[in-house]
Amino acid sequence: MGQTQPERGEQMATKTKTKPVAENEYGRYFVPPGLEERPASKAVLAGKVYEADTIKFMRTHAGDGDIIHAGTFFGDFLPGLSSAMADTAMIWAFEPNPDSFAAAQKTIALNNLKNVEIRNAALSNVEGRLLFKCDHPNGKSMGGISHIVNEPGDGVREVAADLIDYAIPRDRQVSILQLDVEDHEKPALRGAYHLVQRCKPILILEYFDNERWLQRTFRGMGYQKRGKLHGNYVYATPDTETTI
Repeated sequence: MGQTQPERGEQMATKTKTKPVAENEYGRYFVPPGLEERPASKAVLAGKVYEADTIKFMRTHAGDGDIIHAGTFFGDFLPGLSSAMADTAMIWAFEPNPDSFAAAQKTIALNNLKNVEIRNAALSNVEGRLLFKCDHPNGKSMGGISHIVNEPGDGVREVAADLIDYAIPRDRQVSILQLDVEDHEKPALRGAYHLVQRCKPILILEYFDNERWLQRTFRGMGYQKRGKLHGNYVYATPDTETTI
């Protein structure tokens, strides 16, 4: 039995309700289907910039160096950062969730970003594989709130794990290390020990209010909390100027 006109119309409306490509002042974005209600998605779909103050700070303080950007989601930071980089500088992006990684690749392509290298990997203090909670029990992707877990289960996948010290070439100067890694900051920072010692980057760490741990881990460097942008705590060494 054929569909009635209203039924066909309802199906078409459902298919065209959400456009996956959004745009704001910095560029265009591929928003993963089903994640339109996440805060970053809602912002760019409305033509706004998500965490605008954080992006502005990173654009201002990148200088001539590279940026490490972990927890890329669909690439909501990438166009804004890419256009502010020095000619020879790079953005090293990391996203372990396979669905988010695929969306970020599309965002990179939409904007023809040549100074971004993205890896489908988590950051940790060991190389190998980690268990990563990617999906809700109903099968829906968790997107930007995906996180590392200790045991297998529904919605858990194995993902690659990288050390920053191994993943970033030693001849690169990094100005900013920004982590949005859902409570996995300590292992990620331990895996960046030699790069932090070498480059003294500004650290931008989501929900990580622990200056004492940073000072113990990176002894003699004097990392100090300089302020907070959205949920991101900003730390820098005494010889690094910052404006928040």
